[in-house]
Amino acid sequence: MYKFVLKRLFFGLITIIGISVMIFSIIHLIPGDPIEIMFGKSPNKEAIEIARKFYNLDKPVVEQYFMWVNNLLNGDLGESIMDGRQVSELITPRIGRSLMLASVGVIISLILSIPLGIITAWRHNSWVDFNLTTVSLVLISIPEFWLGVMLMLLFSVTLKILPISGYISPFVDIVGWSKIIILPACTIGFIQAAQTTRMIRANLLEVLGLDYIKLMKAAGVVNSRILLVHAFRNAFIPVLTLIGMQFGYLMGGVIIVEQVFRYPGLGNLMIKSLMERNYPVLQACIMVYAIVFVLINIIVDLLYSVVNPKVRSQ
Repeated sequence: MYKFVLKRLFFGLITIIGISVMIFSIIHLIPGDPIEIMFGKSPNKEAIEIARKFYNLDKPVVEQYFMWVNNLLNGDLGESIMDGRQVSELITPRIGRSLMLASVGVIISLILSIPLGIITAWRHNSWVDFNLTTVSLVLISIPEFWLGVMLMLLFSVTLKILPISGYISPFVDIVGWSKIIILPACTIGFIQAAQTTRMIRANLLEVLGLDYIKLMKAAGVVNSRILLVHAFRNAFIPVLTLIGMQFGYLMGGVIIVEQVFRYPGLGNLMIKSLMERNYPVLQACIMVYAIVFVLINIIVDLLYSVVNPKVRSQ
């Protein structure tokens, strides 16, 4: 087990290093000079040069990269080019907000997808299966921003029961926080639920067709026990990987949802930093997304090995 864990951590570290190189390279290829943007339409050339030296933008890109990595290892994310604030001060509260949004979205997805996946598999080729499969296919095809706008128009504009945007800490007002987060969470949760439902259905149908399930039916084992205890447990193992990937993708996918609902998360900050060419903040935001994604995949691999011990021996 220890070798398995160390192997996953090693490959995770290699992945993060590779991602850091890609992030730094791509960001510095974005057109536009952040220093000139900072000084506005009538920049002072001497002030620009001083600012460029202060932020080490006058050095070669390779040297800038190693300086950035060294600062990262020392816990220094740098300063925002736009206002001089510490990057860690800007992104720390927003990480928790985006994680909460993604987590609530995954919970909504599981609450919907697990029973619906079981029902569609058990009622295979029935009108229930046909209708639910059609709805899930439609949801998969819908862009997140469109679904978000439709939910906003229904519950915020027409019914006027939920707020359009804003943020309240759950530690200050849990009811207010719930009202704010429910629409963006449902936007991402519904689409993810559609994908998970289809995968649970497909895996359950495959397991229900195996010989040991037929033998249990012939032996008179209760259908509910066959479905929920024996078939679902084996069918859910591959779904764990999908859920982990979904959570990682959600951390990136919430960027669009945060823009639609003006939710003050990490994605909202990243888009703003991109428009301003605020390199230190933008690099930190993308690195957080990358590290979270890699860590989630490592955790899923470990859970997968617990559920299926054969993985550890491979």
